Amino acid sequence: MTKRSVVLAVGLPLAVLLLSLSQVWATGTSADPVLGRTVLSATGGQLAPASIGLTLVMGAALVALLTGGARIRTAAGILLALAAAGALALSTTALLGPAAALGRRAGELAGRTGGTVPVSAQLGPWAWLGVAAALVAAVASVAALLSARRWAGLSARFDREADPSTGRGQRRSAWDDLTDGHDPTRADDDERT
Repeated sequence: MTKRSVVLAVGLPLAVLLLSLSQVWATGTSADPVLGRTVLSATGGQLAPASIGLTLVMGAALVALLTGGARIRTAAGILLALAAAGALALSTTALLGPAAALGRRAGELAGRTGGTVPVSAQLGPWAWLGVAAALVAAVASVAALLSARRWAGLSARFDREADPSTGRGQRRSAWDDLTDGHDPTRADDDERT
């Protein structure tokens, strides 16, 4: 995969997942005596709150993957794949148990701390779209991790040249010259170096 295809393959499902987390995933009703026959709804972010944070981590890792050097690409690719797998797991868990999540929400509305209320729940189309986007993002992030090893860096001007004696870069700034006692503004100091 090229960088452009990774932007599309990971970025598009990432945007869809983030959008779907703000939409209603499940609706239901409760027959609790305190709440009455209340209609409840929960967004994807309420059913799987950590998914929002993982989605933002995926976005940051994608930027680092596209702009970093070889080591940073490897670390960012691993982080991207792990965050995508986590978002997929949380989204799938919310998809498999919407009644439990809505029951906790109904318990909060009824003022019961740590308790749940029996709720009948139905999933909406945004839940299925969010899980599908998380699945596509997870598969694409693994493919991006594997293909990022072959990418070139941003430019050679950002790479330091290795100094064999110290193992450090040879690039020097005017501050380094001043520290060594050389005035970079004087012509006779330039002739000595």
